[in-house]
Amino acid sequence: MTQAGSLAGAAAGERAERSGHWLPVVLLFLFIYVISYIDRQILSLVVQPVKAALGLSDFQIGLLQGLAFSLVLAVAAVLASPLIDRGNRARLLGLCMILWCGMTVLCGLAHDFGMLLLARTGLALSEAVVPMAVMSMICDIAPKASVPRASALFMAAPYIGSGFALLLGGPLLMALAPFEGVSVPMLGAFEPWRGLFFLLGIPGVAIGVLLLLFLREPARRGGADAGDPSASVIPFLRDNAGFLAPMLLANAMLNLVSYTIYAWSPTLMIRAHGMSTATAGVTVGSIFVVAGIAGCVFGSWAMSRSRDGRALSHVVRTIGLTFLCLGPPLIAFPLVPDADLALVLLAVAFFLMAAGLSSIMTPVALFAPPGVRGRALAMAGLCHAGLGGLGPLAVGAVNDFVFGTPDRIGQSLAVCLAGAMLVGLALLPRVIRLANRIDGPADRSF
Repeated sequence: MTQAGSLAGAAAGERAERSGHWLPVVLLFLFIYVISYIDRQILSLVVQPVKAALGLSDFQIGLLQGLAFSLVLAVAAVLASPLIDRGNRARLLGLCMILWCGMTVLCGLAHDFGMLLLARTGLALSEAVVPMAVMSMICDIAPKASVPRASALFMAAPYIGSGFALLLGGPLLMALAPFEGVSVPMLGAFEPWRGLFFLLGIPGVAIGVLLLLFLREPARRGGADAGDPSASVIPFLRDNAGFLAPMLLANAMLNLVSYTIYAWSPTLMIRAHGMSTATAGVTVGSIFVVAGIAGCVFGSWAMSRSRDGRALSHVVRTIGLTFLCLGPPLIAFPLVPDADLALVLLAVAFFLMAAGLSSIMTPVALFAPPGVRGRALAMAGLCHAGLGGLGPLAVGAVNDFVFGTPDRIGQSLAVCLAGAMLVGLALLPRVIRLANRIDGPADRSF
């Protein structure tokens, strides 16, 4: 970034702090992250036609939606973190949006599992930068007192994006249905699911170009090299493994639940309850948006209720309470025979899940010293996403190799979700005891 550009960015940041003009910028970031989640989650709506067209198994679908995506996303985020700390974040965001939207288009061109896997991998690589770059810029453009509010607004994007992927995807598929079978150059007979990827990806490429041209890099508050760059995160992780390992594993189980619900809920409603793709998209998508945002708001409020300085133990206890309440509706919703009851249970489970996930990174942020906090959060994200991505894959594996029929998707979901709940509940008592010990006397402040 040039000196003139730095001065311009600094001036823009100062104006934003004085006038409150940071809000439109955060809304722009929210819009970008929503698009990211729409492109990421749209595959969950078209599982059935993609399986039929490409001859895929549930195990392969689970791999595409789960581990192959989440692990690449998490590793890429860790590797890209130096670019966020030292590079032009605005330009990087625009470039990555062009790339991930291009990968969305490539999903629509896929003719076999390998090509679709390549496209999903590219999607994960380019989307990995978004939350880190945006959170870094939010800290520079918003007043310090407004950063939590701006961050909470931005973090509503996964629920809005995942919901709108289904809400928009269903009607778009219906609109494309009359063109099925029409001969298209290089594609052959047109398939609506391919058109859906094109309709979502191509406009995003154009938006990415506009970002690249017009989004300006804000000046870094406190300097680009704030913090201790020589501090290593490895000794911190090693010395505190007794607390961090069970805490990260328990939180990863909650992330596994979210990946699994996102990936397989629409398919469950289609296979087990006979819903059309469009109807499943609208109903499940509405639940994702409404229950997700409500749970996120409630969770943020509940996690901030500590008044005795014992913030770490309060957050961990609240996450533990979420696990206790989440289990029954989560395991019941894929098993009940009535579609309306299944949707009600899904809404309750999704609300509780979102409440827990709203502060899933908070324990690490509270516990890690400032010199290694950013890298500790990146490593926590790697653990959460890497293990969380096993959920969709496990459901596909159980369905293919244990039950051996697509019609048992409900039982496969229940088995995998129950397993995740049991692991989390087994670990959390130890995590809570250690958090109480770390917090020390009640007047200790974090």
